[in-house]
Amino acid sequence: MTGRGPLRTLAATAGALVALSGCAGAAQGSAAPEPPPVTPAAAGAAPVVADPRSSPEPTAVAVPAIGVSSPLLALGVAADGSAEVPEEYERAGWFDGGGRPGARGPTVLLGHVDSTDGPAVFFDLRELRPGDLVEVTVADGTVARYAVAGTERFAKDAFPTAAVFGATADDVLRLVTCSGEFDRGARSYTDNLVVTAQRVG
Repeated sequence: MTGRGPLRTLAATAGALVALSGCAGAAQGSAAPEPPPVTPAAAGAAPVVADPRSSPEPTAVAVPAIGVSSPLLALGVAADGSAEVPEEYERAGWFDGGGRPGARGPTVLLGHVDSTDGPAVFFDLRELRPGDLVEVTVADGTVARYAVAGTERFAKDAFPTAAVFGATADDVLRLVTCSGEFDRGARSYTDNLVVTAQRVG
């Protein structure tokens, strides 16, 4: 995402899903497909609790395979109903309204792909491969480790909101940025890239 166009959402109520259409453009309200398959967490992974609020907030993310190391900004829903995006291109953020490491449901991290000055924090997200490690530090100092399970690209006008933000039985991580062609008229990219990772420790 480039930061010029908002990441559209529908305002969430307790237990509701957040609708996401991409880095810019109107929120899409059509029914989303089922979440992409995520294999069960590896044996020995940390136990999963039902209530995300009982788990500490994520504070930093590291993705060694692509050289990412960033503090995490807490992101909410803006007054216009769009999801906030990080104001700093070199920093990632987490959607505070979804899951957290250690709890059921997806922890969703958002980051820019580039800016007018060049690559941003998630520029190389497309290079991740299954098995690559993602480490999320939480407020109590512990580190939740996830292994990449897969990468998918979606057109903004067909973004599977429930599949990305919706409830899951497992502790999963999703990293989201922009992808596809750059639409100079709209000043945004045409697609979103979503990397899904599963808890391994």
